[in-house]
Amino acid sequence: MSSKDSCWRLLRLAILLAAFLVQSRKGASYRDFVRQHIAHPRTRAPNLNTYCNRMMQRRGMTRGTCKAVNTFIIARPKAVQNICRRGGTRVNRHRDLYNSRRRFRVITCSNRGLYPRCQYVGKRETRRISVACAHTLPVHFERQRP
Repeated sequence: MSSKDSCWRLLRLAILLAAFLVQSRKGASYRDFVRQHIAHPRTRAPNLNTYCNRMMQRRGMTRGTCKAVNTFIIARPKAVQNICRRGGTRVNRHRDLYNSRRRFRVITCSNRGLYPRCQYVGKRETRRISVACAHTLPVHFERQRP
């Protein structure tokens, strides 16, 4: 095998590795979105504050710091994915931000404590939401809308 063949093989291997890493990162972003924001089925708790404290701990958002605010969407993942397809409208053509057409039940958890004693207060609402999408999957919760 010539050195020219070796160079081409190395280049092809590098391209395949780069494509794999990009694809893995896309999946991780969606997985992170689901871990942080999708709550289906909804965990049972006696009140919203207990719900928020349990969910924030279970989902790993109180490790090393208390996440200040987090919104849980009470819906099946497919319903939220649909915002990035037919169930949402693109905010502008320069950014992959989509507004949902339908309203979702959401629970917003706000921290009132100091690490390591994170104490969350929950608020339940039915709102439209905005998410950033990558390759037709939600990867970032932007905000709630009326």
